[in-house]
Amino acid sequence: MSEFFSVTLNKDVVLDDSVTNNFAGWTGQKILDEIIRHRVTRFESLDDVNAANKKDKQVVVYSDDMKKFTTIDVETIGDAAGLSLKQISKMGVVGSTSSPYVVDIPVNTLDFKVPRVNVLQFQQGDQNVIKTLNSFSNSDSGDFQVDDMIVFDDTTHLKTEYDYQMQYIGDIGTDNKEYGCEIDTNIFKSIEDIQENTDGVNEVIAIIAIPMDRLLIASGDKDLSYVQSIDYFKVTATGSNLKIVVSVDSGESWKTFNTDHWEDVNLTVEDVKARGISINTFNAINSTYWNLLNANKKIRFAYLLAMDSIDDVENIDDLELQYDGQGKWVQSKEDTYDVVYSSNTNLQVLLKFSGDVKINY
Repeated sequence: MSEFFSVTLNKDVVLDDSVTNNFAGWTGQKILDEIIRHRVTRFESLDDVNAANKKDKQVVVYSDDMKKFTTIDVETIGDAAGLSLKQISKMGVVGSTSSPYVVDIPVNTLDFKVPRVNVLQFQQGDQNVIKTLNSFSNSDSGDFQVDDMIVFDDTTHLKTEYDYQMQYIGDIGTDNKEYGCEIDTNIFKSIEDIQENTDGVNEVIAIIAIPMDRLLIASGDKDLSYVQSIDYFKVTATGSNLKIVVSVDSGESWKTFNTDHWEDVNLTVEDVKARGISINTFNAINSTYWNLLNANKKIRFAYLLAMDSIDDVENIDDLELQYDGQGKWVQSKEDTYDVVYSSNTNLQVLLKFSGDVKINY
């Protein structure tokens, strides 16, 4: 017992590292593990860091405009960081088509062979934006790990129809031929029907079957660096067996939601089936819990697909995100400003709008 506490107990202390409640405590090792796990020790977990696109051979730089550290490629550090350009910023300019705001920029040029001028205008973040992250059509199949037992065709579901081409073995008598093929029945939960068909010159065995329960696992992260606040995620799906788990560290670990907190879960069919998030619970998780989870500004999902009967309809149709966006710098249209070189030493940019601007030249 700690020297800082004096505790009187009228019954034995129950230690159980597997639960969190008012009737049991944790061992010292479990407490230490939880403290370490919840500490913000990963650089990319800090609020002022955007490392969503990190990869090998990059450096970290600080953007004063976004008030965040970010990563850029070493070999393109000049262009990527804007170091090969000059920039001037103006806050709160007031301009119009009839009365442009004039920005004078000193330059030095002999023959007016000058770089293109680029004007950026700051826009406040959009509110309550709804974005489809996955529509689960065939074009979305590349967002997930390859699985031949899962079909993408406007919805995503388990494959139930299988064709096996048979090989010619030999003649039986004068009028019959023997064909055969090997079928691994262990990949199916149950086989509902087997038929022999002819496809052109090929003899085919057509099987209708229920495959074993499968995990549909995202192969990459969804970048959330543009999100100021998550309102909700919403999955549109049919069926009672679908379960969902979430990763915010590029698939290194996975989490499920339990009543009012996130818990670690193993990415196995058994664990996700037992502890994964149901459709109703997933769609009911409020913004507070999603934003607590969104420290790394990236997310990916995995889905359990399962059928108990061939007549079951179990599919995923859509995944949506509603969010409030961060402010952003948008390239101004060329008809909203004029560029004038009034002399060899003076560049004028005539702004026909109001707001905060950055001029690259």
